[in-house]
Amino acid sequence: MAEGIWYSIKYNRIKNACIKGMTYDESGNIYLDESAYEHSIFFGPLDGVADGSEWGRLKCSLISSEEMVCYTYILATDATEVISDEGESRSIEELLCDPDIDTYTKVSLMSASGAKRFVNGEDELLYDINGRYLYIGMELMGYGSATISNIKISATGDNFMATFPQVYQERNSFFHRFMSVFSSIYNDIGEENEKLYEILDLDKCSPELLEMYGSWFGIDLAGGFLSEDALRTIVKEAYQLNRMKGTKKGIERILEIILGEPAVLFENRMQGGGVYDVTVLIKKKMTEELRHQLTFMLDQFKPLRVRIRLLQMEKDAIMDANSYLDMNATIPAEKNVVLDQETLYDGFITLT
Repeated sequence: MAEGIWYSIKYNRIKNACIKGMTYDESGNIYLDESAYEHSIFFGPLDGVADGSEWGRLKCSLISSEEMVCYTYILATDATEVISDEGESRSIEELLCDPDIDTYTKVSLMSASGAKRFVNGEDELLYDINGRYLYIGMELMGYGSATISNIKISATGDNFMATFPQVYQERNSFFHRFMSVFSSIYNDIGEENEKLYEILDLDKCSPELLEMYGSWFGIDLAGGFLSEDALRTIVKEAYQLNRMKGTKKGIERILEIILGEPAVLFENRMQGGGVYDVTVLIKKKMTEELRHQLTFMLDQFKPLRVRIRLLQMEKDAIMDANSYLDMNATIPAEKNVVLDQETLYDGFITLT
């Protein structure tokens, strides 16, 4: 068996397992169905490559209520078949993964074959079992909810034993099991170190880190008021956005990131308004939360002294009593028009 190997039980293995009273998702999380009577899962065998393979450690994450108990059964064997109660030779995998066989029968089969049982085990040593094929079964009993995830099986179990003289390397000895405590801590730290690169991965890091990265570029993103997608996009484009700060293009890009669609900007000075007045026309429904998001971000990117007014464009065209239509005027995208009784028309008016 190759040393240093970790076997992970994720979506594909879970999909091919025999599951009763439980559901799962693509991330490899297994959830207990509280409406079901029986809760168990039996996986297909893990292949240790060679006969008599040694196994190290079982790790998983178990979150359950106090009234719930999780029994984990581990069986290692070189054989692939057993003799059934009917005297027939049958595949162990076939028996454990048969949905027509009840959980009690499967547990009895594993126990009779020498399986180890752990209760609510999240980090268990497997030093005293040997065999090419490793079978895993889990049974949950009790009341409440439960979630199982991150199931891993180590081929070696610890990283320290090989550094000691041969006389201390007796497998499953007190010294071996004692050093495994420190090896477990070492493995956990190693896993965390392997994930350090994700801290700087803008597609995977947490929103809290995105807020901090934004502050490095002088962009205030604190408060948790922006969506996660908007946060990631702003941080990814922080350098370009800073170069466009104080320009119309910068305002348009911020609006597009937050709204998910382009907005229309009118400089009021073009139509006789104030020199520093800008009107933003938005198609998306303007909620109070969205208004706060836009105002907070636009205040950071607008030119000095500029006043921005946000207006939501309605789908319906509404004209008050003092509205006039010129000759050959059309109202596009309108199918229904309501006119009051006092309206006076001179000539022909076509509504399209």
